[in-house]
Amino acid sequence: MAQLLRDILAYRFVVPAIHIVLILFFGVIILRVIDSALKRLPSLFNPANGLGVARVEQRTETLRQIIRSVCKVVVIGLVFLLLGTELGFDITPVLAGAGILGLAVGFGAQSLVKDVISGFFILFEDQYGVGDVVKIGDFSGVVERMTLRATVLRNLEGQVHVVANGNIQNVTVMTKEWARAVLDVTIRHDQQLGKVFETLDRVGKRLAQDWPDRVLEKPNVLGVEKLDDTGITVRSIVKTPPFKQADVMREWRRRVIEEFDKAEIRFVQKIPVV
Repeated sequence: MAQLLRDILAYRFVVPAIHIVLILFFGVIILRVIDSALKRLPSLFNPANGLGVARVEQRTETLRQIIRSVCKVVVIGLVFLLLGTELGFDITPVLAGAGILGLAVGFGAQSLVKDVISGFFILFEDQYGVGDVVKIGDFSGVVERMTLRATVLRNLEGQVHVVANGNIQNVTVMTKEWARAVLDVTIRHDQQLGKVFETLDRVGKRLAQDWPDRVLEKPNVLGVEKLDDTGITVRSIVKTPPFKQADVMREWRRRVIEEFDKAEIRFVQKIPVV
């Protein structure tokens, strides 16, 4: 009789206790495996594709936190359900209630789910990031903050626009990896084009040598862009780092004005130095 009682107690308490320990053990193991897998996330965003190291670290850390949080909630939820089963609780009403609650929340929060999913893919694909200058619909500005739900923009006037990620259809990123400065100079018809091209080429070479951190390559003189009664317009272009094209344009204009004055090349109208 005593042996039977011990067997019953062992089956009643020891076996469930072992199951509980195993459930907790495997729950911890699964979380650690997820953490280990997420540490390999940076390999998906190799800086060789043109992204800076800081940008890669920012993306991977954001995605790591999001994925880990979601996985942690799912794993902990499953562990509690399994523990409830081992402790003898009937989880059927809980599952039924959760299903009804999930259905209700799903109908009431469709836009929220859409925003979160869109935000996840924006972050995962690195469509744009904090610090980029973008245009989303009628709004434009610097991206100040990003969440899974919304993107926060601040324009030049200091106004803040909060755009739900689910409403973003088309985005124009004006500072993606590199930008381009375009310089048009309009000269009189009686000027020698060969002399103009030579002067612009010389100014471009010196600009690239003096500003290697802001001029990514030697400016390229494309040639005559426009010809009409007012004069001849010659266009030059150059690659710059994001958001630096305005600084390059100011310095470029100043140097062109000085060199054209020395070479006695006459503009139809002076280039304004901003």
